Amino acid sequence: MKKMKKLFALGLAGCMTLAALTGCGSKETGGTSQGAGSTQAQSGAQSTDNAAPYKIAVATIHEGESWEIQKAYFEKEVGPALNMEFMFSEKLADANGLVDFMEQAYASGCVGMINLVTSNDAVAQGARKAEEWGMWFVTQNSSLNEDVAELTYNLGHCGASATGMGDAYTKAFAELLGDGEDHSVFVFSGAAVGGAIGQGAASHYYTVQGILEAMQDQYNLTYEKSVDDIINNQNPGEVATDNDKVKIYVYPGVDVAAAITAAQTQFQTGGYDTFAAVFSYSAFTNAIADVEQSLNKNIKIIGTASIEQQTATGFTTQDSQGDTVLNAAIVNPLNNANAVCAVLLYNALTGHAEAMKDNGKAVLFEVQPWVCMSAETYEGIGQLDTSSETYVVNAEDLKALCVENNEGLTFADIEQKLTDLADVDAVIDAKLK
Repeated sequence: MKKMKKLFALGLAGCMTLAALTGCGSKETGGTSQGAGSTQAQSGAQSTDNAAPYKIAVATIHEGESWEIQKAYFEKEVGPALNMEFMFSEKLADANGLVDFMEQAYASGCVGMINLVTSNDAVAQGARKAEEWGMWFVTQNSSLNEDVAELTYNLGHCGASATGMGDAYTKAFAELLGDGEDHSVFVFSGAAVGGAIGQGAASHYYTVQGILEAMQDQYNLTYEKSVDDIINNQNPGEVATDNDKVKIYVYPGVDVAAAITAAQTQFQTGGYDTFAAVFSYSAFTNAIADVEQSLNKNIKIIGTASIEQQTATGFTTQDSQGDTVLNAAIVNPLNNANAVCAVLLYNALTGHAEAMKDNGKAVLFEVQPWVCMSAETYEGIGQLDTSSETYVVNAEDLKALCVENNEGLTFADIEQKLTDLADVDAVIDAKLK
């Protein structure tokens, strides 16, 4: 089956965007809509199969196929297991959007908030607003906001391990570059600028760090600037090194359309043969396919991906050069973070918030990524998170992480669970064999 990368990219354009705000549902927890959230959140009463479900709001920055898969996980697996129903936002971009959505959620009787708006100011404003209302609050990102870490209703953070992402990219690049040839890479670095100090995306920062260090080790490069300075440069451009046979071009920012234009321009020079993206790699495949065909040159692609059909298609679809569209992926198992966020809320709502904290302080829970270097490896990964039996964290696993079902359980046990899930081969054996 030979298909062009261009066709693969065009197929992705059909991904659904999220609808407008979805209501929490018809069941009420009691009291007025304004008071329902605060009353149930502070009561610590246990939720039973016969009780009205806890209403949980989810503020998202995502849309498309990957997000629809995550929504299905919340609604079909997490909700029934933890007696929750969910209110999802439309795609949000900043602190103002988060607070506006939180106001709607609170008025609808939501007692908990899963926040995916990752900027420090959004986390701080959201956590303080939740504190004011008595609404439990947890953020899905890769760094801890120390400014609000000791607020009573802030249950912390869970996201892709920032350093784990860096290590994964270092490992993947070492394998990609290990053929003894010189390779040059265009890096779409996303929100890496400021990521190490909470002003950007920590996972993006450490991803780019891993790539730069892998290139440095492979080719014994000397950079004119420090790796930190290279990553934190807001202007796109070529990285100055002492080896003119190996080129590195870093494009920062989240404007994907502009990055595609820049990537196509650089690849057309013929000086680059590897592309790496910290997110949205599939948006670039059309432009890269055009370059491959016009130059009759193979360009390898590596990107951060999730468990979804487009990742499988990337590994199984061939380009004009007879290579697969996607050569390597760092798979971020998003539902693992979704699961932990929901469990933290449930434990707080059932009176065990302190067990989810480290001496009263919010904890950063880290989800380890999986390195996937081939279609054969992804064949196993791609079967995960597709049904109740194959969810990496299914209903049974969720309930085992609840203090009411596991007396003495603390945040350390949840950390250990995430550590265990870092071994993707063990996960596949447990869920598929």
